[in-house]
Amino acid sequence: MINVRTARMLADYKNWADQRLFDSLAALPAGEVSKDRVSVFKNMIGTLNHIYVVDCIWQAHLEGRGHGFKTSHDLLHADLAELRRAQREIDHWYCNWSESQTETSLDKPVEFTFVSGESGTMSAGAILMHVVNHASYHRGWVIQMYFEIPAMPPVTDLPVYLRETQPTAFKSLHAPAVEPTCAVQFSSATSVLPDRYR
Repeated sequence: MINVRTARMLADYKNWADQRLFDSLAALPAGEVSKDRVSVFKNMIGTLNHIYVVDCIWQAHLEGRGHGFKTSHDLLHADLAELRRAQREIDHWYCNWSESQTETSLDKPVEFTFVSGESGTMSAGAILMHVVNHASYHRGWVIQMYFEIPAMPPVTDLPVYLRETQPTAFKSLHAPAVEPTCAVQFSSATSVLPDRYR
């Protein structure tokens, strides 16, 4: 399903994308990350905590231990800097875990229990893909909240990660250079969105 090289790349990408988002969030005006918004998790910090809790739950599954969570909605870290440190720590765990895997271990079935009480089985590699995909999905929720500020969100697309971290391996289409359009705040953020967001 997934090979070692891809597992390492996905774990590194998640770490990069998470930290790029935290860099951007730290530059927002005071109070924006905890401001109530229309969202299941109420605000940016709540959504980020959900990502972190789910990362912890699946880490426990991969380690074959219990995690103690009854819900994935717990607000463990209300402070952005504290949450950032915790997220960096677990992201590094996933990077280190991926580094230690083999093709065989990535295909190994892992039995677990969802917080709902239902049981399940997935390969270790599929679990990693879920963790990475889940975080990307909910980072998108946080990105959407930027436009209520309004502010330009960071770009955390996989091709941007590859271009920045593996420039010799990344094949450019030699598109003409364009002036960067991102800034912390605009009167109408949607009017300056790169085409990929339209």
